[in-house]
Amino acid sequence: LGIFLIVWFCGASYPEYEKISRSETEIPGLDEGISPQGVCPLPENEGGYTLAMSGYMVKGGASRVYLFGGETNKYITLEKDGKALTTHFGGITCSGNYLLVASGKQMVRIPLSAALNAKDGDSVAITDSFSTDINNAYCYYYGDKLYVGEFYRESNYKTQESHHITKDGETNYAFIYEYDADESAAGGVVSTTPAKAISVRGLVQGVAVCEDGIVLSTSYGLADSHIYVYENILGGETEDRASVGDAEVPLYRLDSTNLKKDLTAPCMSEEICIADGKLYILYESACNKYKYFVRVRTYYVDVISLEELL
Repeated sequence: LGIFLIVWFCGASYPEYEKISRSETEIPGLDEGISPQGVCPLPENEGGYTLAMSGYMVKGGASRVYLFGGETNKYITLEKDGKALTTHFGGITCSGNYLLVASGKQMVRIPLSAALNAKDGDSVAITDSFSTDINNAYCYYYGDKLYVGEFYRESNYKTQESHHITKDGETNYAFIYEYDADESAAGGVVSTTPAKAISVRGLVQGVAVCEDGIVLSTSYGLADSHIYVYENILGGETEDRASVGDAEVPLYRLDSTNLKKDLTAPCMSEEICIADGKLYILYESACNKYKYFVRVRTYYVDVISLEELL
């Protein structure tokens, strides 16, 4: 057992990943006890912040949103009715004028300007929110679409049975919803009923959508992460349908028939995003909760050129 553990811990090797990726921006807040969950790019701003990150505190307390990537970093907490949110913060995404954070079954929204103008440690009041029928683990804006997805693992993160879909012997276990986005609408979406549902595999921690593909980040625990690249099938027609509340919406499926690439990566990849022709990958492995027993500690947000990945 001792020999096995030594070989397993010391033998982590990711030749293809290491060839095309590089460490770009140090992950903030690790020494303060943050467990990183979500990441998104920010538009150009006076503070020089390039990225936002969401996460929860390992020892409890108010969850945080960090603005980082510039000369200085800072964090804010979010509050509702004067009380700071201590719920699990999953993904984060930026529509341009707003930050949207996944918080349980709620997607909560704050003005980006309020986050930029806040001082380090300040609390920013939520503008509005909307509810979904899934536990929101990650989110992503692409154009005028908002994607919100759930995480599935059989033993401890179950999803609705109706989201378990088998085709040609291959089973997907989770949904990603596509919403029509509108910053001027309540919650930032035209309707709280999604326009589409996307069937995906289990263990998904993040999604990024671009014209040429859909990328999923998958991980759990000490096992290697995987970055899956699929064709972007969302512009095509589908005869399949999914029930969301009282509505029937078009259902699309990401599986082996449209998989383009499976890239093995270090453990505990979290949310991903695309900016400036690069895929950004956030990791949780260097947080205080896990860093003493993981195979690889990743202290930086890694980037991969989209051209090389796709």
